[in-house]
Amino acid sequence: MRCAVALVCLAGGAGTGMAQVAAPVADGIAPVTSANTRRQALRDQWLVDLLPDPAMAALPIVDPTRSDPVAGQLRRLYAQGKAAGLAGVLYDNRDRGHSALAPGAFPQMARVVYDQAFLTQMLDHGLAGRMTFSLPVIGNSSTAFTKGPLERSIGRMATGSQADASRANTLYLSNHFYVYPEHRDHDVDKGDRMFAMTPHFALSQGSSRTDRPVMEAVAEALAALQPETRARAEAMGLLAPTAQMILRRSLSGVRSDADYLTARAHPTAFAGNLLRPSVMVALANSIAPDALPPVVKLSVVRDFSGVPGRDFLAGNLGEVLFTTSTAIGRAWRGLSSRRDITLDVTGTEDPSGRELTFHWVVVKGDPEKVRILPEDARGGRVTIEMDWHDPATVAPPTTPRPSRIEVAVIADNGVHLSAPSFFSVSLPLFQNRDYAQPGDPVPRSMNYRTDPGDPYADPLIWPKAAWTDSFEAGASGGWVLRRDHGGGAVLTLRKSGLGYVTANGPVTHVARKSQKGPLVLVTVRADGTDQ
Repeated sequence: MRCAVALVCLAGGAGTGMAQVAAPVADGIAPVTSANTRRQALRDQWLVDLLPDPAMAALPIVDPTRSDPVAGQLRRLYAQGKAAGLAGVLYDNRDRGHSALAPGAFPQMARVVYDQAFLTQMLDHGLAGRMTFSLPVIGNSSTAFTKGPLERSIGRMATGSQADASRANTLYLSNHFYVYPEHRDHDVDKGDRMFAMTPHFALSQGSSRTDRPVMEAVAEALAALQPETRARAEAMGLLAPTAQMILRRSLSGVRSDADYLTARAHPTAFAGNLLRPSVMVALANSIAPDALPPVVKLSVVRDFSGVPGRDFLAGNLGEVLFTTSTAIGRAWRGLSSRRDITLDVTGTEDPSGRELTFHWVVVKGDPEKVRILPEDARGGRVTIEMDWHDPATVAPPTTPRPSRIEVAVIADNGVHLSAPSFFSVSLPLFQNRDYAQPGDPVPRSMNYRTDPGDPYADPLIWPKAAWTDSFEAGASGGWVLRRDHGGGAVLTLRKSGLGYVTANGPVTHVARKSQKGPLVLVTVRADGTDQ
């Protein structure tokens, strides 16, 4: 697994001018040059204008040397004019050939080739998002950050900021489908280290080159779409959401719509041995142009109400990780043992104007501690009420243990179920919070250090400190906090407004990035010095 080491602060240089002309795809190559790109500076994105090559439709739909049943399916459908094929679709390999599709795997699909100016800025490498193409894209990057305390998969990186999540959402709604290996972010020995889930891309189970089977299956499914269905989905930005639905609905063990409405159809990462490409091809080809499923559009009506410095210690951190129209991520920083949020999906529109109902599914977490309370009969608006989870209740010991609550919402247009949109809450299970009973506003005790055996906590989200806090009811309301630094040293802090007061005066708390990158929690006196 290669380490993507230069994926930040890419500005200026190639692509900064306005596009002069859309470049034609020729000889199977989709060029990316200064002449056919223009940069959106506010989003730090480049738009790539390309014209498809109609002649590519005359090429074989799959590698002519293949003799497997799926290849036979596709050839028959294409010969009968019942499958759209892949002409006009681009392949964007973002690991410089480390895990590239074989050149002849899908002859109709043009390969993206970046000129030297873009290569120099690493705009061809790692996480997708800074390049948006005018044609549909299937892509991959078998890369990861593999060293140091901030090691992580490309998929986890993609949900690490509002900017990255927004760019990934834009690609998803622009017919771009990318696959990344989960590389040590979803393994039994390491746990499920993703702090949020999105439909923006797919994670493959494992490391280098495990992305290829998923990518190939998605390419086969898109090739199998009826010509009119493909054209309509492409025009409406529905190719990637439709591919997500097909991938999930065809997994081994997902035999019915009822199965699709369970966690079984919505894994963190897709294992190659659970893919059923032949089923994917058949399902894709069955989708009529007027039956395309919609994209579920999420919005927040009432958010987490925690106030930094008052309802949790760090005054410079919030609980919003990211908010997009198809995925929402939050962090449970508040001290209360019960949280709730109200979400709305009534802005979702069916492509053919069909009446929609919505299904809300607890994918990660204890269903008895996550209550979905609909406000209308079709599930267009719900309040999700959540109780604190102990580590033992999150997942069986034989599966990668997550540190999040995850809810999928799926639209039903009466013909097909849609791809899921997701609401996720990252849980600081390493804090070992001890509540007397559900609904308590503060725990009896909690700590901020990571001990052996504790669930993983992302060091860019959860600051650490070498102390344990115990909470007691204050004589005049609020609470008193006893802070044990170990070695018999106990500090008493009384809750006061947006901070705390010690015997030596008021203090606040801030999260700071340490020299090596992880966040640390620091107590700060009124004069700005550290406690």
